[in-house]
Amino acid sequence: MRPGTVVAKKYRVEGPLAVGGMSELFRAVDTETGRAVVVKTVLPELAGVPELEKRLEREAQAASFVRHPNVVEVLALDRVPGGGLALVMELAEGETLRDALRDGPLAPARALAIARQILLGLGLAHQSGVVHRDLKPENVMLVRGPRGEQVKLLDFGMVKLLGLAADILGADKLTRTGMVQGTPAYMAPEQALGRLVDGRADLYAVGCMLYEMLAGRPPHDDPDPGALMRKQVKEPTPALPPLPWVTAPLALLVARALAKKPDERFADAAAMVAALDDVAAA
Repeated sequence: MRPGTVVAKKYRVEGPLAVGGMSELFRAVDTETGRAVVVKTVLPELAGVPELEKRLEREAQAASFVRHPNVVEVLALDRVPGGGLALVMELAEGETLRDALRDGPLAPARALAIARQILLGLGLAHQSGVVHRDLKPENVMLVRGPRGEQVKLLDFGMVKLLGLAADILGADKLTRTGMVQGTPAYMAPEQALGRLVDGRADLYAVGCMLYEMLAGRPPHDDPDPGALMRKQVKEPTPALPPLPWVTAPLALLVARALAKKPDERFADAAAMVAALDDVAAA
């Protein structure tokens, strides 16, 4: 996308920010307010793939149901010159959780605070009928502000819609039973099997990330995605290693979040937040 391109009549593109596997990000400015924003588009070489544009549409639609301080705000969706879709989002400047993990485990207090904010954002999403399905450190932005570190959840392009959200927005062919969506290292067993999922699949992903924040590595790992999904389904989840900063209550919390059966995990995000608060207060 060229600098100077105007999206949704008021967001003027200034230049590139980042390039991912399927999309690219541009810095832009709201010409009415001067606010800096991000414009997300499908990579030019993938612009003709309908599924990828559908994900941008779903991301915009999910945003209409999930407005929360811990979820990146989507501002507009527009078709730009040349025919591609462009998603306009708030600019959350900081580092991803993946960046933060490059130097090893995080301090327990920081790990718990990050997990808690992720769960707060998920709580509203789940209540609204939106299951993220692709939670991973790359999709968790950490923003420094006057009140400390704030989490912003990114990329709702692979959401599963349930309840009211599905009734209003319609069933999505991208999320039908039998299709596997997500990132293997953070994928719940039922998700890896292509079964129907609900919010407890996202809680499993939070458990994987909390494990990684404390141990410096995810609970399951394998260079082969298929083998990694089989581990998620069949292999017992390893206990957190005996680290000085991992208390017994914290280890039990992580183990419950990573239970193979959804019914053995926390019932919802609020229940996991309460458990985190108990551990933090102990």
